[in-house]
Amino acid sequence: MAKSKNGLYIGIGVAVVAVIAIVVGLIIANKPKGTENDVAEEPQEAEVVSTFDNVDEIIDFGDYDAMYTLSKSIQNGEATGKIVQIEGLVSHPMSKYSIVEESADGTDSIGTEFVIEGADETSYPDDGARVVITGAVIEKEPLYFVIQTTPEYIMPVDDGEDTVIEELEDVGE
Repeated sequence: MAKSKNGLYIGIGVAVVAVIAIVVGLIIANKPKGTENDVAEEPQEAEVVSTFDNVDEIIDFGDYDAMYTLSKSIQNGEATGKIVQIEGLVSHPMSKYSIVEESADGTDSIGTEFVIEGADETSYPDDGARVVITGAVIEKEPLYFVIQTTPEYIMPVDDGEDTVIEELEDVGE
């Protein structure tokens, strides 16, 4: 069978269209981020966890090492979504609230910020109060992680002892 010139041109045309389609597909698939056709990704709104019945990790009062490990994993974004329960002291040195554990010798402390969903400043426990907080680790802002809770998951602990965190005093004044 002999091929006509028109058939040859049609075959070449189909092959050229196929090659162009493949090249365009590869360009789209490998397009660098930040080009004009990209849609800016908005930070996802933190999901509010309404119940904390399935606790993943419990930190007992005075367990500095466990709190250190948890705080580091929270700061590194490795604990997002984890439900934690911590008995510790509230620290409120400035505008943020943290749940804190002190080292056995009292020379060091470590903590993680917590937020009470939908609460105002008066709903937070007093600075130095001993409490049990149960909440979810969330990403409050990009690369900024906190423990989010609700008022009913903050329980004061009354052990009959003074649990106020002592502020360091300048010596010699």
